[in-house]
Amino acid sequence: MERKLVRQRIFGKEDDCFEKAWQLYVDAFPDDERRMLPAQLELLEQPLYHFETILKDDAFAGIFFWWHFNGLRFVEHFATSPQVRGGGVGRKLLENFIEESCEPIILEVEKPETEIARRRIGFYQRIGFRLNDYYYVQPPYRSGGNPLELSLMSFPQLLDEQTHSFFMKDCHPLIYGIEV
Repeated sequence: MERKLVRQRIFGKEDDCFEKAWQLYVDAFPDDERRMLPAQLELLEQPLYHFETILKDDAFAGIFFWWHFNGLRFVEHFATSPQVRGGGVGRKLLENFIEESCEPIILEVEKPETEIARRRIGFYQRIGFRLNDYYYVQPPYRSGGNPLELSLMSFPQLLDEQTHSFFMKDCHPLIYGIEV
């Protein structure tokens, strides 16, 4: 019998799984796609932000960082540990996340210009996410960092103008610490 995956929210550096989660975050995302440790620790105090570990059979299996806005969920960072990668953990986690609420979900992906970007987009599409025509520049996570041109994917349907506008005007500045 397959055991259910568990997401466990982390509220501080003293949590038992924090070091494993932080190491996977550093290993899985390039400098321009992640926050520095002090910024991440400060963000843990933000009630809309969820820094979660993924546990499978009580063992660390990955990270899942997401935001819960009014009527919208945004998946910011998501990675499985190398020991479970390719075994369906990521798919099962996203399916469980989808089942938790009927609120739309947004995530960002690189534009489909490389093979790895196309494979990542295909992974999300097989789960039911839709690739939107909205492209934008993600501000740098850190001083001196590079902005990234990204595409938005959404579940269960393409973003309408109102939801896209809400995400860009109300959510985006909180996610990236932009003064408005």
